[in-house]
Amino acid sequence: MKKLIAELDRVFSLYIRQRNADANGIVKCVTCGQKDHWKFMDCGHFVSRHNQSTRWDEMNCQVQCKQCNQILGGMPYEFEDYLVEKYGRDEVECLKARGHSTSKLFRWEIENYITVYKNRITGLKVLQSAKSCQ
Repeated sequence: MKKLIAELDRVFSLYIRQRNADANGIVKCVTCGQKDHWKFMDCGHFVSRHNQSTRWDEMNCQVQCKQCNQILGGMPYEFEDYLVEKYGRDEVECLKARGHSTSKLFRWEIENYITVYKNRITGLKVLQSAKSCQ
């Protein structure tokens, strides 16, 4: 299970960091606005990644620069402001509540999520190729 979770973490992070990239692979940190290539950015978690109920939640996970995510502790106030602006206060409050719940995925669920996110990454690559041709 540890290997499967590590693989899901890897492909999910790739997806989160690539989903808003422009044709050149540039993304913007949601907390400070720094721009860089997605390969040099982090998949930041608003609610700690230690909780499986929100660990792979697409709203909970956003692109952050390494400074904000690792050195500045995730910049929780700025992160929350971003989420509220993007999704609304009610959704963010629901996300926080989910962060206090207990959840454990079965092996088959983890394997399914790995497949889903690998397919989404492939789809993003196709879109990026189309963007760069325009």
